[in-house]
Formats: sequence, structure tokens, C-alpha cells
Amino acid sequence: MHLAKLTALNWLRLQGEPDNRGAIFSFTMENAGHAHDISTILDKKGVAVRAGQHCAGPLMDHLGVTASCRASFAFYNTKSEVDTLVEALQLANDLFG
Repeated sequence: MHLAKLTALNWLRLQGEPDNRGAIFSFTMENAGHAHDISTILDKKGVAVRAGQHCAGPLMDHLGVTASCRASFAFYNTKSEVDTLVEALQLANDLFG
């Protein structure tokens, strides 16, 4: 459910292999300056993500990004929380656009 909504955002880049994604996923945005900028906006909307290199600098180099945001969902997350993430990402995209 969450990945379907996120992959519909054509300016959001989900990192990694599509067939091997799980509940934890990393992403970048086309127009964002840095992952920390994204995480600050999401935080203001009540969405907690990690931002940076996640102790994986060589992987970031391999992916061709300086940093990424990382989010996760669990069995207790609601559809409303997925919608809140998507809305917060849309706001960030509008601001960076």
C-alpha cells in the first residue's frame, strides 16, 4: 500500500531494487538540496524520518547521491499515516519545485 502511493510520486526516487524493498525504504527528491532539508519539512508535519548517509557512505557513492531520507512502516501504522507522509512529501516538493 505505502509503496504504491510513493511510487506514484514521479519526483520521488526510491533507492534500491524494486523487488527487494521491505518496510524500510530510502528516498531522495529531484529538486531537494539535501536530505536534511527534506527531513526538516517532514518533521514540521509530524513525520519522523532519518536523513544522511546512514553509516553507508560507500553505498551513497554507488547510488550517486550525497545522502538520503529513510522511513519505515510497521504493522501498527495506519493508512492515515501513509497519507500524512505523502502529503508532507508533496509539500516539500512544492517548496523545492
